[in-house]
Amino acid sequence: MRLLLASLTVATASLFAQANDPATKKVDVKFRALSFDAPIIGSGFLDGRDAKRLDISNDFLSGEQTYRGLATIAFVMVDDLAKQAPEVPVEIVAANGRRTAAQERARKASEEYTRLSALIAKATTGSREGQAGKISASELAEAQAAQAKLSELSRIMAEASKDADDAQTEVNNRQRDHQQSLTEAKSAKATKGKAPTKAPAAEKGKDAKGPFVPPVPFASYTFPADGKYILLFAGADKDKRIMAIEDKEGTFPFGSYLYINLTGKPVEVRYNGKSTPIAPNGRAVISAPVANDTYAQGEILTPGEDGFQIGYIARTYQQADVRTLFFLLPSDAGGHSINIKGIEERKQPDPVPDPNAGAAKGGKAAAK
Repeated sequence: MRLLLASLTVATASLFAQANDPATKKVDVKFRALSFDAPIIGSGFLDGRDAKRLDISNDFLSGEQTYRGLATIAFVMVDDLAKQAPEVPVEIVAANGRRTAAQERARKASEEYTRLSALIAKATTGSREGQAGKISASELAEAQAAQAKLSELSRIMAEASKDADDAQTEVNNRQRDHQQSLTEAKSAKATKGKAPTKAPAAEKGKDAKGPFVPPVPFASYTFPADGKYILLFAGADKDKRIMAIEDKEGTFPFGSYLYINLTGKPVEVRYNGKSTPIAPNGRAVISAPVANDTYAQGEILTPGEDGFQIGYIARTYQQADVRTLFFLLPSDAGGHSINIKGIEERKQPDPVPDPNAGAAKGGKAAAK
């Protein structure tokens, strides 16, 4: 558990380092959020070292949020940010990063060494047994050139392993010194009026405190690209997973229904005799099945020994300015029955332009 917490702390610190790196991929997105289970009150998402408050309801989509930053967005409990978080000296974070990078170099070199060795053995065996036809011409050519690469890969593995060991030694030494400093500082504070026998170890000219490390996120998501998304939070206890729905123009228009199948089995959604199959964990958008301001009746069919039969009937009032998310859920009733949860979103009116906006830019104000 301590190792896991340490890894998560280092990973979070790494996110802050990436945020200040101009070479790291950034995204510009807008999103709405919805909790599939219980509401998440007191939550927010990280924006640098700050957290933007965002309570996530389970009854309606949140207001649209704008996020510009790392591709991976992290959600935390905002109240936790007010608590004192542990300080991790930047030297330890850096040494951990060097160790991880060295271990990755050694792993890749080892995998390539194993692959080339197997290829050489295959070519040698095939040639000796007169089975050269079992190895392709491209593999044979690579095998002939591989021998020269093995010594170079051996050198890379040896150097990477040494770098990883050196970095681990540095981490151990710095953690020992850091822990000693904390212990001495705590002892000095306890004595209050008494002078400490030894000052906390710290290099001159350097800040004794490391970078601020925020609480471990309860959920995170990596946006594949800029755009608009709907983020659905689901899970148990403190752990949450996020399912994202791309919400670009036209994919889920107002007046339509988005069905998400969480029953664990295939279903069919039928309107006016037209069936739309949806695989487990799949989704489908149903365009307005009836005219506006009339009632629509959708039938959700589920499989059984007697084929697909109606498991639920969804009766809705069709409105051009409303779109609805339908979550199809398993039911304890058995048979073909399922449960359904619907979330409606009403289109917001376009903002009314300020008639005096032109005057602020040097134009004429609207006549009264």
